[in-house]
Amino acid sequence: MQEVDASFLQNYKCWCIRNGNVSSTINQKLIPLLQCIKRAQELGIMDKSDLWKIHLLTPRPKHYGEQAQRMSHAATDKVRYLNDDQMWALVDFYQKTRRQNLKQALELFLFSFHACGLRVSDIVTLEWTHIDFDRSFLSKVLVKTKAPLTIPLSAQALDILGRWRTLGKNGRFVFDLLPEEFDLTDDIALSRAIDYRNRVLRHSLNMVGRILGLTFPLGMHVARHSFAVKALNSSNVSVHLISHLLGHTSVLVTEKVYATFLLPTLSEELRGRLSFPEYSVKDSK
Repeated sequence: MQEVDASFLQNYKCWCIRNGNVSSTINQKLIPLLQCIKRAQELGIMDKSDLWKIHLLTPRPKHYGEQAQRMSHAATDKVRYLNDDQMWALVDFYQKTRRQNLKQALELFLFSFHACGLRVSDIVTLEWTHIDFDRSFLSKVLVKTKAPLTIPLSAQALDILGRWRTLGKNGRFVFDLLPEEFDLTDDIALSRAIDYRNRVLRHSLNMVGRILGLTFPLGMHVARHSFAVKALNSSNVSVHLISHLLGHTSVLVTEKVYATFLLPTLSEELRGRLSFPEYSVKDSK
């Protein structure tokens, strides 16, 4: 077993970057390790002289303890999504607002929703070569899982893509979130670019969320959750298909994240298509 030292954590951080994790996610993974290392140093198990090297591996949060506590509860946070009324209010705001930064952020949010909950990392890196307008398909290798994904594009998603194609802002990247010459093989630069774009979008979307009176922060991942919940509430779509459209590595991931939304769908299926009245029994008395 390899000794846990600065080199070990540096390699782990690089591995996280190669797998499409943004800085906030990497910090979330590293903070528990750093807390353990700090405790080991206090107990004299780890050499104090190496501790400063390890701290330099990731930026130390301004409020280290508070952020660590928030991150420790991140995995247990409930799924944040927009219900029908909230989605209609969001679309209405998009149509009426004249603030271009808010309109653009909302357009990317809506594209994610209409494109089967596409992650922000894949929206940032989406290229025109990934879009087949003739067959209405999107095909790309996902940033997070490195797995290929092909999904059908709805009319609403194609409308958004059509507007951006007409604008012609970027000959390579669809939403002009990266310069045309950007090197996607540079993992560190890509991680920073995705993290920066996500923060900018989150700032604008949070502003919209406050205007709409939402009780939770509005971010790009809410679009992904909103699509998933809407799809799961449809009894005509299997969880296996939804899992594929979301780009999950396994249907078990889908079932774990959206477990609370599966029960109503399964109950409706059982009462409807999976109910077999021809085999019912009657009281013979």
